[in-house]
Amino acid sequence: SSGINAEYGEDVTPESISEIIKIHNFNNEKAWHEILLWEKFYDEECGDPQLVKFQGRPKDMSPKARFLTTFRSWPKPFDRHDWIVNRCGREVRYILDYYDVGFENSDDSVLIDVRPAMDSFSAMRDRFKVFMLRNVPRVASFLFDYPMIPKGMDPAEISRTEGDEDQS
Repeated sequence: SSGINAEYGEDVTPESISEIIKIHNFNNEKAWHEILLWEKFYDEECGDPQLVKFQGRPKDMSPKARFLTTFRSWPKPFDRHDWIVNRCGREVRYILDYYDVGFENSDDSVLIDVRPAMDSFSAMRDRFKVFMLRNVPRVASFLFDYPMIPKGMDPAEISRTEGDEDQS
């Protein structure tokens, strides 16, 4: 309980712990789903990626989050995780930035920006593919055969949520 109070504040009660766990599990499932979308690039060679470990790094801002908060006026993420995935014997690191989008009465009040860490050529190539698929789909469709695009962080998502707050 003291660890939970340190993370979520002193107003955490034993009754609210089950709700915190429910939201935490929901966000973990959402994050894993995004990782599986990225892993679709490797379905033919490795159709069964496995989570090896993850590490919470709430005090460390990722380079992308630092850029977006500094130059694009995005809100700071409230948490960051690094997840290590075993892709058929090869460990691949994913970075997850967690943003509060303000839907207080919803399980889905957290936007998670999931992407491979740019610490290998294949990760850089994957991020380039997804950038092209999201931003230039007509060109990308000739270059890449990919049925699903990882959602990641969509600038329109932040704009919509900020606009929604003004209307309530």
